[in-house]
Amino acid sequence: MTSAALQPHTLPPRTLTRLTSADCMATQWSTAQEKADAGNRVLAFIENGLHSDAFTNGLYRTCSQHLFGHIAHFNRAGFADVWFTTPEDKAAFIRYAMNASGLGDPAWTWSDVEQHLQDTLADHPHLQEPSAWTGITRPHGCPSCRCTPQTRA
Repeated sequence: MTSAALQPHTLPPRTLTRLTSADCMATQWSTAQEKADAGNRVLAFIENGLHSDAFTNGLYRTCSQHLFGHIAHFNRAGFADVWFTTPEDKAAFIRYAMNASGLGDPAWTWSDVEQHLQDTLADHPHLQEPSAWTGITRPHGCPSCRCTPQTRA
């Protein structure tokens, strides 16, 4: 495939507004910076195409323990199979995040991170549609690569 046949991903890197530690409140278990860093890893994962092979243990812990009332789905692979296999799954993940109620005091929960994710995703409503995720692939077969995904022409 030539570079002319590759088109940029729907979201260029750093399109989604990043968190800073000032946006987050520390809890007994997490510093404000840890919450911001984890939230930013989720945003980067979304920008990079929600590839199940890039869904790390850290992302799994963040999603299944802190965000939007997600459940563990037994393990990381089970979570990824539910949310990141098809364009429909990926759109459903975004819709779920957008429609979840981030309840609780940010001094005890990650509701501040959830609110930021919802606010920044609201600026990109097309991500709730499967067509936003159709055809997204990696430009080569390296699953550990952090390269920007490309769409097929």
